[in-house]
Amino acid sequence: MSERPVRVERDGAIVVSGSVVIDGHSSVPTRVRVVTHIHSDHIVNLGTSIGSSYRMIGTHLTLSWLSVLGYSVDNLSAPLDYGSRARVGDVLVELVRSRHIPGTAQVLVECADGSRVLYSSDFKKPGESTPIVEADALVIDAVYGRPSYVREFDDEIEEILVDLVKQLLSEGGVHIHGYYGKINEVMEILRSGGTSAPFVLPPKVYMMTRRAESLGSRVGDYLLAGSREAEEVMKSGWYVYLDHVSRSGYRARHHASSVILSGWEFERPLRRLAPRTWHVAFSDHSDFRGLVYYVSQVRPRRVYVVRARSNGAEEFAAYLSGKLGIREVSVV
Repeated sequence: MSERPVRVERDGAIVVSGSVVIDGHSSVPTRVRVVTHIHSDHIVNLGTSIGSSYRMIGTHLTLSWLSVLGYSVDNLSAPLDYGSRARVGDVLVELVRSRHIPGTAQVLVECADGSRVLYSSDFKKPGESTPIVEADALVIDAVYGRPSYVREFDDEIEEILVDLVKQLLSEGGVHIHGYYGKINEVMEILRSGGTSAPFVLPPKVYMMTRRAESLGSRVGDYLLAGSREAEEVMKSGWYVYLDHVSRSGYRARHHASSVILSGWEFERPLRRLAPRTWHVAFSDHSDFRGLVYYVSQVRPRRVYVVRARSNGAEEFAAYLSGKLGIREVSVV
């Protein structure tokens, strides 16, 4: 493995072997950018990459969702299936499935000398629904990088969320607020948990759901908010409305309960904020223990902790050095 196969820019852009840039913008001769998923901290300076005519590698769903979010990537898109490879300059790029929001990918880069560099992106349930591959070097976002960031209830949180929504539906409509993509994951969880109430979706979420459905997702009945059918359903009081967390104060004119999704809760899975408002500790990121397990199974000789997308990056790096015995750990 070359001495410095990885460079991380201030915006979190990851440059591997000087050939490919991931989740940020940097000047590379190949003019190729990999987008692991649509969350804002992973599409930093995407407009600059688009303006520079960078080819965009990502899953079909991620690239499709970028266009829904207003990015003109259709003529630049180079979709890649999980497990498939694309040559970029003198490296091979492979997208590896990740359990985060739909369409998320880890990025495995095989360099010209045969060494392997893995970028984790965001993930949860490593070794279960997030496969782990071995690599010589690992670039990781330690979102919950402090040892105190542990949720003992992580394995039960999906069932807890489904049970709460079912209970609240018996009292009226339910409004759920989370980040884009997380909303779509929650729709699938609710359906698999037996929730059959129709979903009411604002335009952007509705279009994202349509795009996901065209690629194989199935979430049952859903309606466009503001349509006559949606208005009738909302009057009945038996529906689930899903929107971005920035609109968590919105509960429409109908009698409804609110559920706000956020992983920044470690003491208990549910917290009642008001008589009809709940906070649910539902996260799409591994907690501290999951991060450590992931690193231990990748078995890297070198680890780069990305400061721009981590919380407690130095603590996490020190833990990897002291407890896992990884000699080369850098915060970048």
